[in-house]
Amino acid sequence: MAFQTPAGGRRLRSVDAFRGLVLAFMVFTPATGSPDHFSLLRHASWEGATPSDLLFPTFLVTSGISLSFLLRPPTSGAVRLRLLRRTILLVLIGLVYNAYGATGLDLAALRLTGVLQTIGISGAVASLLVLATRRGGADRPGALAAAAVAVTVVYWAAMELLAPCEPTGRCSPLFPVDRALLGREHTYLGGELGFDPEGIAVTVAASALVLSGYLAGLLVRRSRLSVPWFASRVALLGVLIGAAGMVVERTIPFNKRLLSPSFVLLAAGVALVTFAVVAVVFDLSALGRRVERVRAIVAAPLVALGRNALVVFVLERFLLQTATMVHVGDQTAQDWLLDSIPVGRPGVHLAYTAAVLAVTVCVTTPLHGRRWYLAL
Repeated sequence: MAFQTPAGGRRLRSVDAFRGLVLAFMVFTPATGSPDHFSLLRHASWEGATPSDLLFPTFLVTSGISLSFLLRPPTSGAVRLRLLRRTILLVLIGLVYNAYGATGLDLAALRLTGVLQTIGISGAVASLLVLATRRGGADRPGALAAAAVAVTVVYWAAMELLAPCEPTGRCSPLFPVDRALLGREHTYLGGELGFDPEGIAVTVAASALVLSGYLAGLLVRRSRLSVPWFASRVALLGVLIGAAGMVVERTIPFNKRLLSPSFVLLAAGVALVTFAVVAVVFDLSALGRRVERVRAIVAAPLVALGRNALVVFVLERFLLQTATMVHVGDQTAQDWLLDSIPVGRPGVHLAYTAAVLAVTVCVTTPLHGRRWYLAL
């Protein structure tokens, strides 16, 4: 999704670099190895929150920031058509993404939900809320904040009002909705765990994260690219939202898989504060030529990743799944590489994922150099 400044000229490097930074960490989380190692780079088993739990929600926040520029009033019919096309294509690509290395052409067991589907649908829901709350052709931040809160509260209220599910503590009362509409065999792990982390209700609730990014984008738009102005306000907004999450956590624990309200607030707050820091690091002007040269070098691979986010998602899936399907002798390519990399365990697993990230950067960097972007 393209990002343009209010003046329609220069792009803010920090927006692409922020998205690229999130994608880099998403790729770099260990894909193999014992769960006893690198606990901070793994998802919480149920309640709680680790840095890895915050990565995908942060990506949704970056989508909201970009969305605030795509939906600048007046929103043309062409833009609305593009949003519809983007949603459909993300869902379709997500299905192919799920099938590769899993069910293949066996559509009877194909999982219908997933991360790309969540990105597309949550963005579409957020777009509808943005357009529905406008008055006189202008965005209303208060109404958007209220919409984000309402989505989260209604979703969690539905969870609380429904009868407890089994197994108690590791399931979602809303899972029967996914099972009824999609079919048990088309949900997360065949529904064996009693929840789907990218289920229908969770995907709609995720639009609150997109809206938080949209609100940050409004601040950027209204700042006329004054980094100190918008960075300070975005950071303050993030601190307030994150603090609210810590308060809510006393009653409702953090739970990324169910997207609990406390987790939504924490994730949105951390994402906004991080974006403010990235904006200062990569877009604050008048720091001298030497500093600008250094940060341009540092930003280049991150911007390349951020500008081709869909390529990153698809390429990572292709590399990791192919490595488990292709054999070198009597070993899978993944096992062969883990045995061949001259690093002791458990560090070899970090080296393996670092290699995946390096390949991804090597693909996206020349694409960025030629200005070739897979934008929906």
